[in-house]
Amino acid sequence: MMRVCPICGKEYDGYPALSRKDNCTEICPDCGTREAVEVYTLYSQEGDITFIMEDKKNTTSVVGFYYGEPNKENTREFRGKLTAEFDEGEGA
Repeated sequence: MMRVCPICGKEYDGYPALSRKDNCTEICPDCGTREAVEVYTLYSQEGDITFIMEDKKNTTSVVGFYYGEPNKENTREFRGKLTAEFDEGEGA
């Protein structure tokens, strides 16, 4: 049986997840995972770099980063991309 997720509006089949927001709304597994994982940024002023951190089941990991102070657009754009370009300057 196909269901429609009330959060993202996508159809899904299989078992629904229970929303952590009200503990009674059934949502798709992808939205359930997003609600279960806490994502936040950590800014290092010394390196002028923002790390995108993720907490999952007693584990914290870096899931992305970008240069500069935190902002929502950069966090959304670079989440999960663990790559960076470095200029080859002096001492490189």
